[in-house]
Parts: sequence; structure tokens; C-alpha cells
Amino acid sequence: MTEIKFVLDFDGVLFNSAFEAYSVCNETVANKPGYRQDVSYEEFLSFRSVVTDAWQYNRLYSSERSVPLSAITAIKPDAADWQFSKEFFEARERIMANPDWPKLMPPYDFFYLLKPYLIEYPQHFAILSTRNVTSLRETLAFHGADVIPVFGQEDIRRLGSKLDVAKSQHWLDRGRYLIVYVDDMNRHLEPFEGEIHLPLHANWGYDASTSSSLSANQIHTIITSLLTIAKRGSE
Repeated sequence: MTEIKFVLDFDGVLFNSAFEAYSVCNETVANKPGYRQDVSYEEFLSFRSVVTDAWQYNRLYSSERSVPLSAITAIKPDAADWQFSKEFFEARERIMANPDWPKLMPPYDFFYLLKPYLIEYPQHFAILSTRNVTSLRETLAFHGADVIPVFGQEDIRRLGSKLDVAKSQHWLDRGRYLIVYVDDMNRHLEPFEGEIHLPLHANWGYDASTSSSLSANQIHTIITSLLTIAKRGSE
């Protein structure tokens, strides 16, 4: 029997985490020579729209190694980029020492719509995110919803991409799952086109909407309708 699985992005779909990432970046570079101290939140948001790994923020904050937004996806990380990534996660750990740190990431209405279903039907949900796993779990726990599997940046680095993580979980096996994948980034959805049943673009978050983007209420309706079908099939 085909199993229904809802795979959810985290940043930009469940939580508005951009300010948290901005805070971590600023903590990473604070008072360090060779780094910009004047990156505005608006500039950060524009850059954030193409980021898939923390090392890329080095190319925004570095005084001498910054690149245009259009060039970031073509760059391969070097030792300096990986060092920045290491320091980024160390800075996040320092921020996470404050038990109230998840307040930097307010949930979207979509999270509140889904939370009862995450708790009641955890077997039908998973998170697939470029964020590190510890921060994913701690944020969910803060909101009483750390009940579903999470796959984060460590998994993506180990396997290669979000699509590769999905393959490792056998979500793309024909006839095994009906997969609904929700992401706010069109670039992250594109590899899933033709591979899964419903790649859905959220019209909130950090990317531009298109004619096929869906609202939180529309995606909520799709998910609850399919959950009803799944529940009937299990009776």
C-alpha cells in the first residue's frame, strides 16, 4: 500500500528564521578584521535567498572575497569558507545557550495550522532542511513539536543534496510513497519535479511567488485532505 508522506522545509515554511541567521552571522564576524560590520538586514535577506550552506555567508561578509549574488551558486568552498562555517556554528551554539533563543525565529501561521497534525500523525511527516539538526530539534521542542524525523545540513553535506537525502530515505521509490514536498525556494523544488507527486511552492518565505505558488491555507487543505484518505486507508 502506498504511504503518504509530507516533507517540509523549515526555514521560510515553518519558521521565519532569517533574523536568527542574520544574528548568528553578525556574532560570527563581530569585531573581526577582514569582515564587513555594515551588512544590513535587507542586504542579508537578498543574499539569503540563494544560500544553501552556511559557508556561503562568508562571501557576503568577507571584505575582500565577497561575490555578486548571481555568482554564489557557482563557487566551490575553500578552506577559508569552511573555517567561516565552523565559526558560524560555534556562534550559533553560543546563541543557543540562551534558552529563549528560538524566539528569534517566530513560527509562520502555517506551523500553527499543522502543529496538531504533526503531533497526531508524526509518521506521515518529515523535515528536510539546510539548517543543522540540533537547531531544528531544539526549535521544534521549544514549540512542543519535536516528534517527527528531521534531516538537516549534516545529511545534505554527507549525501550531496536534498534530493539525495530523499533518495536515501526511499521517498522516491516508485509505488512506495505519495510524497508532498513543501518548500519556499523554487531552486530547491526544481530537482524534485517529475520525481515526486506534489512539489508545492509556498507563497510565503524568502523566494518570489509564481503563478503556481500556493498559500498556507491551500497547502493546509491539501495536507488535511490527504491525511483523511490515509486515515481511511488504515481503518
